[in-house]
Amino acid sequence: MLAYAAAVLDARRVRFPSRPSLVLLLLPFVFAGCASTEVIRRIPISGGKVALFSFGPKGAEPGRANGYEVKEAFLMPATDAKEVLYKFIVSTPPGASLKRIQIEDVSEEDGPAFPLIDDSAPVIKEGRYQISTPTIAAGDRHLQWVLTITTTMRVYHFTLTDTAGKTTEMLHVSAYPDFVKSAIRQKWGEKY
Repeated sequence: MLAYAAAVLDARRVRFPSRPSLVLLLLPFVFAGCASTEVIRRIPISGGKVALFSFGPKGAEPGRANGYEVKEAFLMPATDAKEVLYKFIVSTPPGASLKRIQIEDVSEEDGPAFPLIDDSAPVIKEGRYQISTPTIAAGDRHLQWVLTITTTMRVYHFTLTDTAGKTTEMLHVSAYPDFVKSAIRQKWGEKY
């Protein structure tokens, strides 16, 4: 019994940190789970405007609004090596019925938007709208950005009008790293 009492007395002598210091000690562990790798980036677009885009661990968040979401938006080589085309895929909410879709490249902050698609009879299959632009020749002034050596961010403006006349607008950003642009340039005959 005396040994137990001595152990209890020894236990009382152990000093635990005060509550404020304990809270400060544990605070970093509490907020470690709240850390986010999301970054908001400001990208200049046509008309002298600036668009805000959220970038997470997997890249930019897709353009989305009112149940619509941009699934793909990219430039790719065409069959003719000296031409390219854009491909777009947009998912639609259940039961959506669209009467017009317009897509334009609004990436040039000091220039007008470049119309890519103006489809007045869009076809939705299995909840998706998919379309490619007509081919664009390598020397087109709207493709000068492909000739740069750094990663390029291109911003696409989607305007979707449903059969009830409701308009939904979305901005979507796509990144084109130089290795992608280099492959296109080499098909055009460039040496870099």
